[in-house]
Amino acid sequence: MEPGFSDVWVGGEVGNLRRQPSGHVYFGLKDDEASVDAVLWATTARRVRFDLRDGMEVVARGRIEIYAPRGRYQLVVQEVEPRGAGARALALQQLKDRLAAEGLLDPARKRALPFLPALIGVATSTSGAALQDFLRVVRGRFPGARVVVAGCRVQGEGAAATVISALQLLVDGGVDVAVVTRGGGSADDLWEFNDERLARAIAACPVPVVSAVGHEVDVTVSDLVADVRAATPTHAAEIVVPVRDDLAASLSGLRGRLVRAAGGAVSERRRVLRALRAELEDPRRILSDQRRRLDDAVHRGTVVVGTRLRAERARIAHAGEALRRREPREMLRQLRRRRDAARQALVAWSTSTFRRESVRLERLSARLEPANVGGILSRGFALALHGGRPLRRSAEAAPGDAIRVVLGQGWLDARVESRDAPPDPIPGLPGRGEEE
Repeated sequence: MEPGFSDVWVGGEVGNLRRQPSGHVYFGLKDDEASVDAVLWATTARRVRFDLRDGMEVVARGRIEIYAPRGRYQLVVQEVEPRGAGARALALQQLKDRLAAEGLLDPARKRALPFLPALIGVATSTSGAALQDFLRVVRGRFPGARVVVAGCRVQGEGAAATVISALQLLVDGGVDVAVVTRGGGSADDLWEFNDERLARAIAACPVPVVSAVGHEVDVTVSDLVADVRAATPTHAAEIVVPVRDDLAASLSGLRGRLVRAAGGAVSERRRVLRALRAELEDPRRILSDQRRRLDDAVHRGTVVVGTRLRAERARIAHAGEALRRREPREMLRQLRRRRDAARQALVAWSTSTFRRESVRLERLSARLEPANVGGILSRGFALALHGGRPLRRSAEAAPGDAIRVVLGQGWLDARVESRDAPPDPIPGLPGRGEEE
């Protein structure tokens, strides 16, 4: 089968699309009745200018090849394009969508061109009419403007890479603005300016970029991502440099306005100065008045200082007299005498007081001695406690009650067996045995 189907066109709907890490793309082409396996090898897939997706109607050109391990045949695709719209149109729209999603087409990121660039860079074909038109307009508008040209190809496969290189050379050369331009042509002639790599290089360029590709009706991706789009190379020159004569005229007008403004300001300052000078008094008179004021101030100061000095001297003399009356050594002797007298009085008072208090303390001790329970208990007496309280009468405890008997040394826990039962242990005491 392979020799008979070495170059065929197959149309159908893409399905089961699988992209491998190696870059190979496997998919199926199907219609309502049948399907066939297809493969895009990595080298071919890189040349496809649009994103192949499931459900897309395409026409593929290739050859039939038998895949021996599975015993199936597949279409090895060499070219593929969408059915209906061209592959280029689809690829271009997909590229615009990607760039827009990344914000590269956003007007907010566009940079303003320098007012008067010191060095202008042009990336174009050195043999094309676009360069001559650009240079002619630049020289006519601003003679002496510095322009550097980086030659590159502006059409045909691979031209985009040369434009990128030329743009990098201009940046390395220190240009203030870069112009990418070429003359008009067919869509095929301008197609390289729709290259994604070129578009990203223009967007990433560190200096503002003007794109002037084709005629006014021609709009490429390079025009969309550039900071400024010019309709033609001539228009690009008009955008990049101003008219020197217009600048000179504007500068002359500004110079005249500056001279008039400065002259008016000087005249006004002179008028103010004359008015101030008229109001200003004679400096000699002012100096004389200040001298008189200074003399008056010195005189008043002398009088005030003299009066205060005399008062201070009188105060010092009075203080000296008082100090002589209160001679420190005599005062010290008096204080010593008062100290000795106070010491003697304190000793006498403390001696009599201590003696009197000692006698009083001995008397109190003698009076308290009979009330010393410990002394009484040490002589053989005992103290009976019931519920923690001392028993004074037998009626305060009933038979069977637990009592504690405190002795001179230690105590005894006991229980009452009877009370007031004869014989009386201490007969003859008054009041014993009487009922209360």
